[in-house]
Amino acid sequence: MVNISKITKKRLGELLVSEGLVTNDQVTEALTEQKKVGSLLGETLIKLGYVTESDIAAAIAAQFGLPYIDTSRYTIEKEIFELIPVDFMKKNELIPLDRIGNIITIAVCGPLSEKVFEELEKLMGCEAYLFVSTSSQVHKIIEDFTSGEKKK
Repeated sequence: MVNISKITKKRLGELLVSEGLVTNDQVTEALTEQKKVGSLLGETLIKLGYVTESDIAAAIAAQFGLPYIDTSRYTIEKEIFELIPVDFMKKNELIPLDRIGNIITIAVCGPLSEKVFEELEKLMGCEAYLFVSTSSQVHKIIEDFTSGEKKK
């Protein structure tokens, strides 16, 4: 099983500041707003217009030592999509991308807990390799497949 524990001890806000994407003041403002509305820091920074969704996905990828993938440029076969129950995908914000032998590649919006990762591998019966994508891309693919738009 792949170890999905954090590679870096830096928090998301610290990573974004170190990359020059936001200032400390903007992170402080977002943290204050986050506490009011109960959203994630990345969502709040996007809402405030300080970063893009791709900026957040790239920072999360760096934070957890995972590769970033633009799933809008990826073709997912229906048979692959159907390997994971839709409710599980929606709840955990992930989608299967491809399967080669006993390895399945999965796109996630953010970090998965060790428990969810183990449940995913048990459900799939194979080893999972994680990639980070944007929330809107993951949700769009789920919507496209479940609304019948994808016919592959």
